[in-house]
Amino acid sequence: MLVISFFLFNISLLADGYKIKIKVKGVSDTVVYLGNYYADKKYARDTVSIDKHGVAVFEGDERLKGGIYMVLFPSLGMNYFEMLVDDDNQEFSLETDTADFVENMKVKGSEQNRAFNDFHSYMGEQTRINNLLKERYTANKDNEDSLTVIKETIKQNEKEVRAYWADLAQKWKGSLFASVVNAMRENKAPDFGISDDNPKKDSILQMRNYLWAKDHYFDYIDLKDDRMIRTPFLYQRLNHFMTRMVIQHPDSVLKEGLKLIEASRGSEDNFRYLVQYMFGYRDRSKLMGMDKVFIDISERYYLSGEATWADSTFLAKVKERVLFEKPTLIGNTAPALDKLETYEKEFVSLGEIDAKYTILIFWEPNCGHCKTTVPKLYKYYQSMLKDDLDVKVLSFYIHQDREAWEKFLEKKELYDWINAYDKYGFTYFRVKYDIQSTPKILLLDKDKKILGKQLSVEQIEQIIYNLEGKKAPVHEDQKKNKKP
Repeated sequence: MLVISFFLFNISLLADGYKIKIKVKGVSDTVVYLGNYYADKKYARDTVSIDKHGVAVFEGDERLKGGIYMVLFPSLGMNYFEMLVDDDNQEFSLETDTADFVENMKVKGSEQNRAFNDFHSYMGEQTRINNLLKERYTANKDNEDSLTVIKETIKQNEKEVRAYWADLAQKWKGSLFASVVNAMRENKAPDFGISDDNPKKDSILQMRNYLWAKDHYFDYIDLKDDRMIRTPFLYQRLNHFMTRMVIQHPDSVLKEGLKLIEASRGSEDNFRYLVQYMFGYRDRSKLMGMDKVFIDISERYYLSGEATWADSTFLAKVKERVLFEKPTLIGNTAPALDKLETYEKEFVSLGEIDAKYTILIFWEPNCGHCKTTVPKLYKYYQSMLKDDLDVKVLSFYIHQDREAWEKFLEKKELYDWINAYDKYGFTYFRVKYDIQSTPKILLLDKDKKILGKQLSVEQIEQIIYNLEGKKAPVHEDQKKNKKP
């Protein structure tokens, strides 16, 4: 009875852990790493020694999370081969040769990894064939008959590959291998039945193909499958979709991003990654207005308590950024700036400025960029007035040292616009407009709604002229900087 209990105990230990044995010809007496993908990154999971016979064993008491793992060889410049680690079987062995990891691979104890390696071999051969066909295409570019044959061959090869993928996905349905194969597949758009007589057929077909491809881009990827985050495919699909297929407008980016996040509910790992990806989208895109995405994701997931991975310190910083950035989102009415004292010692409020466009610039005399930007804006502003554009500028000095302010204005002769400052600090403009550095420029419409922010002088001018349907002038400083 004791012997049986001991035997069952050892089986249970093995079921809860992993054991992967490798033997590699061409490597000995060194170390090897077990690594895994996480989105677009690779992480080392374990380090073991490989003996003089090229044998190493990776093992642990806890099961590995499913995904594509790799064995990396520091002695070979971090060259590596991949393998699948799924939930059903984490005890197997791999034997290969550094001359060619894939073609020399022998798998024991894992039918899924045997199929995965065969898949690698097949795709390698298809790549070789395609490269040869491309070379033939280039060599016969003046022979129409040959080109027709080559095009048909390429088309037929692509059809066979798609059929091969579909067959594998069906045969291994539910496995990690099937998920990996599916991640490479793309749904083919249907025939939309647009008549050849329609003079707009090409443009209509192009738009329908785009919309169909966008709506079906993730058909073959299960966002609820935790294993996908530990492959390179989730990130590749996600990033290509969000940056290349989605129109780069905050509303479009947010709409599509939220769809993907919500579709991932049920997978803790994928949900977390998608939320984090969209949280950082603003900083990666560098496009004006993407702070709307940051604000929405912050409020919807982080500040609501759904981002359980974020600690209190991080959440406090997010809350602060939302507080400072939300008032000046594109499309919002600019926060009030009342009873500002002007250079002439009168009072003015932002809301009282009557103009189709108002340029609001925050600056200080001792700021290096301000010393060039403010006079430059003044020069461009004068040019806009000469073109009869309905534009006014509120030049906002952010300190209270009136003497230093006046001295700068007089030195630069900046009189023909509204110079003002918050003499007593009652407007809280630093909080309302998130003034962390200067200069900071915003463009407002006639109702003081924010059209743009964090803009250069050139960008401000270009936007106004575009809105007016006019061509912006080329200034002398632009001519000097223009490449011949």
